[in-house]
Amino acid sequence: MMRSTNPALRQSSWPADMSLAMDDHGQPIRMLLFIRHAWGLAEDLALPELNPVPETGSSAMPDEAARILWERRWIRTWSNAWGVKAHGAHRVPGLAALTTAASRATDNDAWTAQYGREGIDLTAFEQWEQMFDPLLGIDLDPVLRGPQVEPVLVAAWERGLTDLTVVPWAGYCMHKLSDSHLVTSFDIAASWSLLRQALAEWIRTRLA
Repeated sequence: MMRSTNPALRQSSWPADMSLAMDDHGQPIRMLLFIRHAWGLAEDLALPELNPVPETGSSAMPDEAARILWERRWIRTWSNAWGVKAHGAHRVPGLAALTTAASRATDNDAWTAQYGREGIDLTAFEQWEQMFDPLLGIDLDPVLRGPQVEPVLVAAWERGLTDLTVVPWAGYCMHKLSDSHLVTSFDIAASWSLLRQALAEWIRTRLA
């Protein structure tokens, strides 16, 4: 759900033009996380564990190509999926290199659009999504406008923060996608103490 101009995210004590775009429905990214987990791809990437952990059903890597090719395809699609969200220079979760080129990725670059649904148990994927559906209904506004979070959120906005993406990851995680974008988990976004910590770390972290 994208809320780029939600009035609830602009309180009287905030700058009049302050807003935060929040995306907690990134299905292309969730699909890629499911495939990575189900097929055992790119396991050397430093990505957080999933929460909840999906049952993969009958999902299995197709024999159509070698594992190394599937991994290359996955990493390229993963990079493109984040490039769609980023503005300018950005660092894709799990990848060390800083990407400076503007992304030209589109919905046609989604995994199923490129490689079809072979090897993906869509029922298992949908059941996994249903497991965290309740989290999508969490009202984060009280956390964002709380006295513990508001000052550091305003400070982050003053330093360029405009976007927050929430991913089904486990544990504490703060990823600075770009100088305007924070990526974190549902647990972090719903906790004033952890979100305050993530925002403060985002401010301190240098992208380059």
